Amino acid sequence: MSERAQAASCPVEPKTDVQREVFARTHARRRNEWKRFWKAGVKAFEAGDYEKARFLFSDAVREARRFGETDPRFATCLNNLAMTFDMLGETAQAEAIYRRAIEADAKALEIQYGGFVTSLTNLAQMLADEDRIAEAVQLYDRAIAFLEALHGHDTLHIAPLLSEMARMCDQDGDYAQAEAALRRALAIREHAHGPDDLSVAVTLNNLAVSCDLRGKYDEAQALLERALDIFERRLGENHPKVAETLKNLGVLHDRQGRRLQAEACFARARSILEPDSRS
Repeated sequence: MSERAQAASCPVEPKTDVQREVFARTHARRRNEWKRFWKAGVKAFEAGDYEKARFLFSDAVREARRFGETDPRFATCLNNLAMTFDMLGETAQAEAIYRRAIEADAKALEIQYGGFVTSLTNLAQMLADEDRIAEAVQLYDRAIAFLEALHGHDTLHIAPLLSEMARMCDQDGDYAQAEAALRRALAIREHAHGPDDLSVAVTLNNLAVSCDLRGKYDEAQALLERALDIFERRLGENHPKVAETLKNLGVLHDRQGRRLQAEACFARARSILEPDSRS
């Protein structure tokens, strides 16, 4: 390359205060381009205009890449672009971009766990929708392991992930793994919030369903009765959560041939959900 070509390709160092101010303004404007494209992409996505959002998020990815591929802004834009491809039905492209976002986050020196875990769980949800449950569960395992390394084995951050992973395992017929995940989520929530928290009651309800599916009827009944007691005390006797738990308890009684107990549960659930049916 000639000296003239080299000189032409190198940016001129600003000499005066005015030049420096103009240079700084231009540089700041350039650095904020990613945000302009990203915000416009979010607006288009929320309006349901996924084709427009795809182009805008692609531009945001291009601009954010200037910060480096381990910068959280780059991974955020990739994640949004992948969501858009998913909404457009281009799942193969979405999967490839999700994986790129995950790797970008994983390599960051100061990784921002929120974006990393979001990318993992978004991809997991997409794979689950395609009945690729085993792969989805592996991604949840990876997200949980990451949060454990960051916050400790019993961190509350992993409880919702365990519950969602359990739902996927139930869907796939792996009731043993679902039960194990819910037991762990229950222990974490009880330790963090106490035995009478609403999140504990929700987990008890879900765990009871898993126990029911595995034929552990006595334990399922005890779990549902405990959940029912918490919901009644915390939310009142006529709350929809009480009705939901009563219906689950009714199904359990019915499966074991306890018709009178089952009907009593169903009747009370109806009286909550359909107030006009109360005598």
